[in-house]
Amino acid sequence: MLIRLLKGRLVTAVILLSAMLSASLAFAENNSQRPTVGLVLGGGGAKGAAHVGVLKALEEMHIPVDYIAGTSMGAYVGGLYATGMSADEIGAMMESIDWNEGYQDRVYRGDRRIRDKEHEDRYNLSTNLGFDFKSLKTPQGVVQGQNMIRILRESTGNLPSFESFDQMVVPYRAVATDIERLIPVVIGDGQLTEAMLASMAVPGALPPVELDGHYLVDGGSVNNLPVDVAKALGADIVIAVDISTDYYPAEELGSYLQVMNQLVNFMVRQSTEKQISNMDKGDFLLTPDVGDMETTEFDRVPEALQKGYEIAMVNRDALERISMTSGEYQEYVEEKQKRRRLMLYGDTLDVDRVVINNDTSFSDEVLKARLNLQTGKMDSENLEKSVQNLYALDRFETVRYHLEQEGEENVLVVDVAEKSWGPNFVDFRFALEDNFESDTNFSAGVSINTTGLSDYGAELRSTFELGTDKKAQAELYLPFSAEQTFFAEILGGLEVRERDAYYRGGEEPVLGSDTFAIGTRYSEVIGDASVGWQPKLWGEFKLGYRHVYGEEKLANSLSLTSDYERSMPYLSFTLDTLDNRVFPNIGGYIDASLGYAKDKVDYQGDRAESEAAVLNVEGIYAQTWRKHTLYGKAKYGTINARVGNVLIEPHELGGFLNLSGIPRDSLWANNIAYSALVYRYRLLDNDFGLFKSPVYLGTSLEYGGVWNNPDFSLKDIPFYTAGSIFAGVDSPLGPIIVAYGRTENDLDSFYFIVGSHF
Repeated sequence: MLIRLLKGRLVTAVILLSAMLSASLAFAENNSQRPTVGLVLGGGGAKGAAHVGVLKALEEMHIPVDYIAGTSMGAYVGGLYATGMSADEIGAMMESIDWNEGYQDRVYRGDRRIRDKEHEDRYNLSTNLGFDFKSLKTPQGVVQGQNMIRILRESTGNLPSFESFDQMVVPYRAVATDIERLIPVVIGDGQLTEAMLASMAVPGALPPVELDGHYLVDGGSVNNLPVDVAKALGADIVIAVDISTDYYPAEELGSYLQVMNQLVNFMVRQSTEKQISNMDKGDFLLTPDVGDMETTEFDRVPEALQKGYEIAMVNRDALERISMTSGEYQEYVEEKQKRRRLMLYGDTLDVDRVVINNDTSFSDEVLKARLNLQTGKMDSENLEKSVQNLYALDRFETVRYHLEQEGEENVLVVDVAEKSWGPNFVDFRFALEDNFESDTNFSAGVSINTTGLSDYGAELRSTFELGTDKKAQAELYLPFSAEQTFFAEILGGLEVRERDAYYRGGEEPVLGSDTFAIGTRYSEVIGDASVGWQPKLWGEFKLGYRHVYGEEKLANSLSLTSDYERSMPYLSFTLDTLDNRVFPNIGGYIDASLGYAKDKVDYQGDRAESEAAVLNVEGIYAQTWRKHTLYGKAKYGTINARVGNVLIEPHELGGFLNLSGIPRDSLWANNIAYSALVYRYRLLDNDFGLFKSPVYLGTSLEYGGVWNNPDFSLKDIPFYTAGSIFAGVDSPLGPIIVAYGRTENDLDSFYFIVGSHF
C-alpha cells in the first residue's frame, strides 16, 4: 500500500484514505483542464544530475509534471521527484552523496571480527571465489549492492511498499532490462528502492535484481529514454531529457576499453533513437551538453546540474507554452505537498512487528541477536547500524529491509541472503620483501574457509603457504551461542622457518661489520586450543593451552640439531579498531598475552627443562588530520628463562618498520623491546569507485633491540636507533612500498615490498 497508516485505529485509517482520495480527485480535476505533461529521464550515471537542472528550470517556468518515467539514473532522479521532493532538495542530496560508496560493500575494518581481520591482513588477495565441492563459483556482481541500496533508502526516506506507483505524488515508472530475455520491463509497483536499484544495476558491477520472476539489470541497453512508457501512462505532451553518450570517432578508439564502451554506446543509442522516433510534434527533446562527462564522474554533479538548467532555459520560449499561471502553479504545488505529507515516511519509524526472512545456514537466533531490533519507535540511523552489525560478519550477500502494511500493523521485514557462491571460500596470499642485494623474503599461500558447519556459524579454515617460511594449518571455530559471544578455537599445524642470526661471539645477537651469520632452520608441530569471550566484534579475550614440538637445525649441518618442546597455558586480550593494518589512518590495536611456559630441550643428548612466565604486549595507535597521519607502534616481549642454546618461539627484529636498515628477521632472541613513530602524507586519493588506491609518502624513527640474557639490566640491552623514508600505494593487490632504511653502525638497506608480512 502507498500509505503507512498511522498506528492503530480504523477511524484514522478512514480519515487518511479519504484525504488521499480527495487529493487524488483534486489532482485529476486540475489535470483534466489542460494537456498532461510526462517527463522522461534517460540514463547516464553522473550525467543524470542534468535532470535536476531541467527540473529546476521547469519549476521556475511553472510547468507541471503529471507523469514520470525514467531509466537508470533517470529512474533515481524521477523517483525522488515522484515522492514530492523539489529540484533543490534533489540537487542538494545528489551533491552530498558519496556515490562511490555504492560500489564498495566492504564493512569498515574496525567493525569486523578479530579473526576475520587477522585473516584478511594476511590473505589480502580476496578473490570472492567460492566452491561447493563440485565447481568454482563467483558472485554475479563485483559488489552486491549492500551500500547502494542503503543510499537509495536514505534518499527516499524509508517509504513503504506501493500497490501501484500511480499512488505516488506523481505517477511514476522505472525501466529495467530482463537479462534472460533482453527485453524492457516496466516497474510500476512494489518497493521504490528496489525499482530504482533494478533500473540502475550495471551488469557486472551489480548483480541482477529479482522482481516478480524477472532478473533485472540497468535498462539503458533496451530502453534508455522511455518515451513510450510516459505516453502509456497518459501523457499528452512529453519532455524527454537525453544524456546518453554519442559514438566515439575512430581516432578516440585507442584502447580495448573504448572499443567496449563503443559497443555499449551503440546499444544505448539504438534504443534512444528508437524512442525519439516515437515523439510527436508537440513533444520536447532536451539534450544537455554533458557529452564530455563520464558516467562515473560524480565530482562533476554541480556542473551537470547547471548544464541541464541551461538547456531548459535555451528552450524556454517553446516550453512556456505549456506553463501555468502563478496562481495555478501554486495550487498545483500545494496539492503535491498535500499528497507528500500523506506519505508518512522519514527518519523515525513506528514498528509493530519485525519479520526476518532467513535464507542462510545461520539460525534465526543468530540473526536476531546480531540485529537486536525492538518494536516501537525506531530511527533510521540505528536501524542501519543494526543491519551493518549483522553484515559485518561478512558471510552474507545482502541484508536488506523494508516496511510493509499488514492490516493495522506496520511490519519491518528484514531479508537476509547468504553468499550464493558459497558455502566455501578461497583467498590467496602473496608477500615479497627484497633489499636489492642478497636478502629476499617471499610468501605465497591459499586459504580455504568452510562455513555453515553449525547453526551458530562454525567454520573450518585451512591455510597452506610456501616461500621463505612454509606452513600448513587448520583452525576450527566453534561459537557456543547465537550471540557468538563465547566460542572455542582449535588449531593444528606444521611450520618451517629459516633464519639468519648475526652474532659477534657469545649468545647475544648484535649488529656490525664484524658479525657473522648463523643460519638456522626451525621445524615445528603446533597445537592450540582456547575458549574465548568476544563482548564486541573488535575485541576478544582468550584462555587457552598451546603446545609446540620442534626441531632446531643449524644450516649445512647434519648433526647439530636440537629437539624442543613447549607447553603453555595462556591468557590473551586483543583489541583492534584500526581501519587499515599496513597504512593505518585511525584507531588502535592492542595484543597482549601472559603465559606460563614449560620448556624441554634435547641438545645432542643433553636434556634440560625450565619453567617461566612469558609476557608479550604489542600496540598501535593512529590519528589522521586531513592528509597527515601520525601513528606510533611498540612491542615488548620477555621470558624469564632460557633452556640451553635453543630459542623456542623467539621474537624477531629486522626489515621495514621493524628496525629499518637491516634484513627482515635478522635479529632474534627471547626478549624484545621496540618502538617506532611514523609520519605519513597522503599524496593522492585515487578513488576509482570500486576501489581506492591512495598513494603515501612517509618517514619513521625507530628504536629497539632483542636480547637473551634474562638478567640484563636496561643499560646492558643492545638497543639500536633506525629510521626510514618510503613511498607506498595501498592497491587492490595489497600494499606496494619502496623504502630506504638506515640503522646505526652504518647499516642501511633499500626495500621493495609487496603484500603484508603479518
